[in-house]
Amino acid sequence: MSSNLLEKSKLSICPGIYCGYQSNSTNCGACQRGYRVNNEKICQLCNEPLSLYNFMYIVFMALLALTFHWYFVNRLRKKKQREFTFVKQTILYFLSIFEIILAFIFTLLSFPPIGKLTFNTCQVKLFSDFYPIFHNPIVNYRKKLRCSYEVVYPLQSVIFVLYTYASLIMLFLRPIFVSIIRQKFISASIYSALHFYPCLLILHALFGGLIYFTFPILTITSSIFLNAIHFTLVANGEHDWIPFLRKLCGNMQNWIIYFIHVALLLCGLISLTEIENKYDLILLPIVFLPVSLKQPDGELKELWIFYTNMDGIQTKFPMKNEFRSQLPTSPSLSSKYTITLRLKTLETCHFDISVLDEAIKLAESLDALIAHTDGPTFDVTFLFPFYFPRDFEVIQDGWTAFSVESEFSRLQAISDEWRISDVNKNFAVCETYSERLVVPKSVSDDQLKRSAEFRSHGRFPVLCYLHKSSKSCIIRCAQPLIGASVRRCKEDEALVNSMLIQRHKKGWILDTRHPNVVKLAQSKGGGCEPEQHYALWKRLHRHLDKHTVLQESFMKFIDACIDQSEKDRWLSKLENSNWLLHVKEALTVACIVAQTIDREETSVLVHGSDGWDTTLLVTSLAQVLLHPDCRTITGFEALIEREWIQAGHQFRSRCARSAFGKSSRGQESPLFTLFLDCTWQLLQQFACSFEFNDTLLIQLFEHTYSSKFGTFIFNNEKEKTKYNAVKKTVSLWSYFNRPEILRTFLNPFYEPNLNVLWPSVAAQSIILWRSLYLRFYENQIPQQEAWDEYLIIKEKELQLRSYVNKLRQELLELERKCTEKNSNMIKMEKDSITTA
Repeated sequence: MSSNLLEKSKLSICPGIYCGYQSNSTNCGACQRGYRVNNEKICQLCNEPLSLYNFMYIVFMALLALTFHWYFVNRLRKKKQREFTFVKQTILYFLSIFEIILAFIFTLLSFPPIGKLTFNTCQVKLFSDFYPIFHNPIVNYRKKLRCSYEVVYPLQSVIFVLYTYASLIMLFLRPIFVSIIRQKFISASIYSALHFYPCLLILHALFGGLIYFTFPILTITSSIFLNAIHFTLVANGEHDWIPFLRKLCGNMQNWIIYFIHVALLLCGLISLTEIENKYDLILLPIVFLPVSLKQPDGELKELWIFYTNMDGIQTKFPMKNEFRSQLPTSPSLSSKYTITLRLKTLETCHFDISVLDEAIKLAESLDALIAHTDGPTFDVTFLFPFYFPRDFEVIQDGWTAFSVESEFSRLQAISDEWRISDVNKNFAVCETYSERLVVPKSVSDDQLKRSAEFRSHGRFPVLCYLHKSSKSCIIRCAQPLIGASVRRCKEDEALVNSMLIQRHKKGWILDTRHPNVVKLAQSKGGGCEPEQHYALWKRLHRHLDKHTVLQESFMKFIDACIDQSEKDRWLSKLENSNWLLHVKEALTVACIVAQTIDREETSVLVHGSDGWDTTLLVTSLAQVLLHPDCRTITGFEALIEREWIQAGHQFRSRCARSAFGKSSRGQESPLFTLFLDCTWQLLQQFACSFEFNDTLLIQLFEHTYSSKFGTFIFNNEKEKTKYNAVKKTVSLWSYFNRPEILRTFLNPFYEPNLNVLWPSVAAQSIILWRSLYLRFYENQIPQQEAWDEYLIIKEKELQLRSYVNKLRQELLELERKCTEKNSNMIKMEKDSITTA
């Protein structure tokens, strides 16, 4: 520093921080922070008032925090649509506004001339001497005098104080809101704020100078651009004013987004132009409307589809080479070649391509890929579950959650006449059963092996359900291989008879095939149990169509659901599909089994031909009717694991196609979808008896056809073991059983019902599952709004019940006090009489 400056400033040492007066920071010519150099090179204390620009910068940083608040609240709303209603979302929106405004006011009141904090309006004496890495503005001090810190870092501590106040106010108000509405998941909004506030402070520390000098331009451009995109999506191709405004006014969330963008625009324009006439601001909100309507149509997001989810394609142009010449290769601007992609989860995607060759190549590629996924050479290890990078914490390992031992412990509490057999270890006896099976104690493993040789695919009779009150049981197996010569197996007869607990009552063998089908099967080596050899059992045939018939019915049914033609034709196609008839028949057979078990108190043996399709459908539905645990979320998962996955239902083959195509092997069939539909019918008739809602059923439907988890991608337990699925894939149950996911499955009206369910199977009682089959083809918002209203009513009911219980407790307390008081008065009167 020059001696002239030292002399005039009366300083004996170098003042300190470089302020920009000299171009070289090594030259000691700067004033200390909070001072400026005047024309005479004298350091003077800064005492200017807060400028409008600085004020608007604080407003901008406050709006930035508010934007993050609303973003995370909106994400929470999408995840918790049923519990987190729109009313609660709006309250949380306004609560965040109140927090930011309060923090903003406290920040202004903390500084001079009102407050006593040691930072003045020139941004001096701040907490940090941190120099911005990415911004070093050169200020012309020879023409304009500035505070030294205006060069180094504007408003760092002011923003720090603003966010500190906002965090403290939030930590005080949000928990109160959470305790009032009694939904702890809203605490996620607090945790997200505790993450983004430090991130914003770090951003401000690194880029503070750059943001300070550019925020007006950033706010103007970003607000117009982002708002234009939003309202383009709202308009969805509508360029008329009236329909557009109707959509705008019909959704409160659009108004909220519109408001925050207008606020950002105002902040930027005021900072940049220092608007003085307040009436000029009235015209600013309409800037977005013409800009929005001029944007091009179309979604601005990518669509990701599992290739295994593709079910079929339809084209509106010839695919064969001989027909290509009939179409123009350069169509007019208005003509497009459309490819319709149908997904197994029932969605439909349309691709409009303007060039014929490109359309044909894309269609051929998609067709080849679909054919490859269900071909005989397809390797299951190429499926996505083997490459899925788990992005969540596993609280409960789904692969070990439902073991044979856990189910057997429940059975032992009912009866000690059963045991777990390892006869099928390494799948030596039956490839489609699990390795450990529950069988009668009185039967040896050698007898089980002989019985397996007598049953189709080695599927000998095993226990799948034991009724608590009557100790009668449900048994499943495959058809006996009696053939035309009526073969006999005494070990199988002994095994079946040992499962009949009450010997004074005959059991029932329920065959899910028509008698004519049984005769045909017997001519090919199969058949059913001869009455003369199974004298303790009566036989009943209840025909359920085989997998090929069900697949044809399902395809016709979905074709009717997506048909947008006239109502009469739609109803005709729906009736001709016979899908609802299949639902009715499946429920009827399940009711027969439940009635036999609960009312007649005798056992039932169920089988069809192979024992892995309609057999499992009947046994699992019967357990839903009989056992209350199967109507809970965990119990329903255990039922699916026990009666479908471990019992050998061929999910990979049966779910190779859905409703829009046929595989090369022709093994696809919607058996599990039929089970889910029947369960949904029960849920409609007994809405309070199920712990879960239809969201769980819809999720199960989607994951059976297309999933990133390994639960439903194998045909049996042997395949799962062969491909080491437990270590290489993630179980769907691990994902489902996380608290945040379980909450979406909960039925708020659930009240445990220990009774057996007796549903109506009349034709008029079977209804269309619209929320699954029509969810992509009709508006589901009214149903969602109705469900939200149900939740609000239920929540109010719980609050009123709690209040009533509280009043009852107070009443009991008052009665107790009155009784004590009366007793004391009587005692005092007696004492006074005795004394007298």
